[in-house]
Amino acid sequence: MEQHFFNSNGLQLAYLDNGVESDYVLVLMHGLFARATLYKPFMERTKGWRIIAPDLRGHGRSGHSAELTGYDRDSYLQDLEALLEEIGETKYIVLLGHSLSGVTAYQFAAKYPDRITGLIIEDMGHKVSGELTYALKFQQPADTLAALSHSIEQVQNENHFLYYAESAYEAKDGWRLCFDSKGIKASQDYLNGDYTDTYQKVTCPTLLMRGVHSPILSEEVWEEMKQLRPKVEAEQFDKCGHSIHFEDLNSFSRSVHQFLKKWKT
Repeated sequence: MEQHFFNSNGLQLAYLDNGVESDYVLVLMHGLFARATLYKPFMERTKGWRIIAPDLRGHGRSGHSAELTGYDRDSYLQDLEALLEEIGETKYIVLLGHSLSGVTAYQFAAKYPDRITGLIIEDMGHKVSGELTYALKFQQPADTLAALSHSIEQVQNENHFLYYAESAYEAKDGWRLCFDSKGIKASQDYLNGDYTDTYQKVTCPTLLMRGVHSPILSEEVWEEMKQLRPKVEAEQFDKCGHSIHFEDLNSFSRSVHQFLKKWKT
């Protein structure tokens, strides 16, 4: 697993590459608050595919936008375009997007139908509404890692720290999270909207994934997504909320691997 960097409109962004030489490429794109390293366990159990996992702008080892307008929809789409140019031409590209990146993935697939072979949308709908002001309330810097963890639990009223643990680091002034909290709020604000027309324009094979206990993708929107595109494959995960790849790695891996067999067994 190697760390690489590329540039998108002057911003340096990071990505992980499993180094497999293959015409079959799977791009894993995380959601808000996360980073590419959360996909490492899945990458390690996936064979035969070159896997690319970027840190989104404002996350992980990627740069932060100087202006909050740099977290709009076009910026995320341009980053994906730059990433695909960085990795070079390949015969098959499957995009997997979680949460915010689910929208990025189907927007890109709709815009470039000849470039994307397949699409996996992890717990994200065609209608998006959210408010992430709480991202600004995490205690940073915190004197200890435990204090940082406690501040996250207090803000969200539950233990989310394990999901954020990959983003915690010790700076000179104390413990911090490597994501851009203001950028995360801005990203959500720009994300909110109705993407029905865009979602319906996607023509490639698509797998929809939903956690039964998801607070983000309602059952109503989930059912609408299946009705809007009757040929999509769809699977729900009984043990999961919003982050299937994190909450039930075995089931997530089985489902994704089965979908990928369409192109490579």
